[in-house]
Amino acid sequence: MTETTATTTTVTTATATDPVTHPVTDPVTHPAAPATPGWKVLRFVAHLAEMVVVMVLGMLLLAPAWDWAGSAIGIEAVLARPDVAAVVMVLDMVAAMTVWMRVRRHGWAAIREMNGAMAAPFAVLLVLFWAGAVSAGDLMLWGHVLMVPAMAGAMLLRRAEYTEHAHGFDLVWLRSRWPVLVGLLLLVGTLAGGGAGVPTWLVFAMALVYPVVGVLRNRIRGRAMVVLQAAGLAVFAGISLLAGALVGQDTGTYVLAAGLVGHGVWDVFHHRANAVVWRWYAETCVVYDLLLAAAVLASTVGP
Repeated sequence: MTETTATTTTVTTATATDPVTHPVTDPVTHPAAPATPGWKVLRFVAHLAEMVVVMVLGMLLLAPAWDWAGSAIGIEAVLARPDVAAVVMVLDMVAAMTVWMRVRRHGWAAIREMNGAMAAPFAVLLVLFWAGAVSAGDLMLWGHVLMVPAMAGAMLLRRAEYTEHAHGFDLVWLRSRWPVLVGLLLLVGTLAGGGAGVPTWLVFAMALVYPVVGVLRNRIRGRAMVVLQAAGLAVFAGISLLAGALVGQDTGTYVLAAGLVGHGVWDVFHHRANAVVWRWYAETCVVYDLLLAAAVLASTVGP
């Protein structure tokens, strides 16, 4: 009895004093050494300058991709409209900023706030442009001018994150995003044939991959999952048939795009649940589905 008690006490003590080793689920920045007020201001300004550079690079580097896609789908005139061009530029800058801030170990809340701050000036100016209160030139000029103080305002909401923390670089996260690149390459291959030429059976074909792979991997277990996969296959088959029946009409294009968006949601569900298919496949597929849906819709828009 005495020996058992001593052993129990030892285990309890070790458990109480062992350090917590739970993994960090979000990229939390770590405090640097205490800095003077002047040094904090310098770091804040340097962070803002860094983000402005990333914003500009995103706009410049992604513009050729839009030019190619517009030519492939036949919507060059649509992309040339001032309001559409403004939205495209914001998307380019937001995409670049999201990747850069994530690599720099910022949390997703800070990334969402920064993206919202970047888009806010253009959102206001677009309403004024559509109302005829500002010109196309003013839309572009003031959208970019006001974006910088809006970004600074978002940074002030998390002042310590931009003045007192050492972020470093999370290159592991960047390397693990290769499925996104695969999805983009598949999209390029599809658009090379024209966004309007997407076959209506594609939605059903992509949905069929899930139960087939699930059976081969023995990942469809339990009655609930069997019913879910069967229901999903039936829904996407119906969407493909309806889109095929309406082929050549705008309504058919909208149905096809809705099916692609719906399958993108299906991908997200399986990715988050790590169910049925490989997570990399679900990530690749959601990028492909949503961007292809946008391309299909864009092909129906007139100048």
